[in-house]
Amino acid sequence: MWWFVSSLLVHQLVLVHHNFHVSRYREQSCFVHRFEVATIQCMSCVTLKIPIKESYYCSTKCFLDTWKSHRMRHQVAESVSKTSNADDQASGILRSCGSWPCAGSWSAFGNGSLLDGTAMVVEREGKSWIMVGSSNTYFPSIDDYGFRLRLESAAIDCTKGSLLAPINIIVTDLVVVTPILRPRCMIQIGLPKEYRKFNFDARPSVAGSFSVLSYNVLSDIYANTGNHSYCPKWALTWEYRRQNLLYEITGYEADILCLQEVQNDHFENFFEPELVKRGYSVIYKKRNKEVFTISGGTIDGCATCFRHDRFKEIIKYELEFERNAASMVKTLQRRQNSNDDFRLMKDNVAIVVVLERKTSGAFSDALHSRICVANTHIHANKDLPDVKLWQVTTLINGLESIVQSDIPLLICGDLNSVPGRSVFSCY
Repeated sequence: MWWFVSSLLVHQLVLVHHNFHVSRYREQSCFVHRFEVATIQCMSCVTLKIPIKESYYCSTKCFLDTWKSHRMRHQVAESVSKTSNADDQASGILRSCGSWPCAGSWSAFGNGSLLDGTAMVVEREGKSWIMVGSSNTYFPSIDDYGFRLRLESAAIDCTKGSLLAPINIIVTDLVVVTPILRPRCMIQIGLPKEYRKFNFDARPSVAGSFSVLSYNVLSDIYANTGNHSYCPKWALTWEYRRQNLLYEITGYEADILCLQEVQNDHFENFFEPELVKRGYSVIYKKRNKEVFTISGGTIDGCATCFRHDRFKEIIKYELEFERNAASMVKTLQRRQNSNDDFRLMKDNVAIVVVLERKTSGAFSDALHSRICVANTHIHANKDLPDVKLWQVTTLINGLESIVQSDIPLLICGDLNSVPGRSVFSCY
């Protein structure tokens, strides 16, 4: 393998030929107590070429308690060594000692141990590590279960044979068996009586009718086991969810889509190109305060999408609740250093777009063929019901001028509330 190291020498790039050396180790375990780390070793076993894993014990007491069977292995090894043609049989006898799990019960791993009696053991930071390989890739075996693995890698100068950098060391967590995926237990929730006869698969047939879907896609920054402990971790990954989300959202074949919690990078790299390919025009408004993750800053927002063969955009409005709250707070006379001033300062947003049908159909004029679609995501904190109510009221007040123009109004979104609460009384 070629490894190139660059250094600045009079603005010249120096390419040096290197090899990359890899050593892989596993914590040495006790031969008797499978899940205990070994602390002592019988050197007579090493001399007699007994499989090296059978020479390790977790304590002096453990070694003494098994001395009788241990000595028998010595005697067998001594007698076998005198008969050269019995090596293979002896190996089978020696490897049968101890209570090791059979390979059939560990289907998640490879077939049996990869080690033999000549395996190398090294001391690192007061621990014994048994060498398990030196390749660039490694698949854990049944013997690795319950123990840590250690990787040591180094770049070696092919000419001088010296290290070009300090040895890189990585120690893993305990090796575990691949968990069996639990079957999903779906809970059937009946629709309200007034919706039970609605056919979600049927396309609108009445002239001038259209279909709308509002959907919270759950931003990846909130898709974690802390918020959703009932859900397997693999099912929360974006790579798994995105195709399922796209399949469901587009499966309804809605004319207008109102999506919430759309992460900005997911919108640019996934939702926008995929929905455009399916005949939608897309409008996106993100929030202002980024959330910093391992991969960098990110934020979510709202997306309104409509079929461009049925509608065209007339005008668009964007509402930032935080900016409206700041303007309102400035007009109020508040006591100094009041924390209440910041209570309403939440960066939730809304998109308001006026759409016009491209085919007039039964409509008499352009004004009557228009509809206003509002899409929002209201603040989620259940302990701030006043903030929820203020945000909804602010949105409704802003829509009044459009309603006065006799343009039908459609409000979609995630209100983070339930019917019967004050938020719904505003509509």
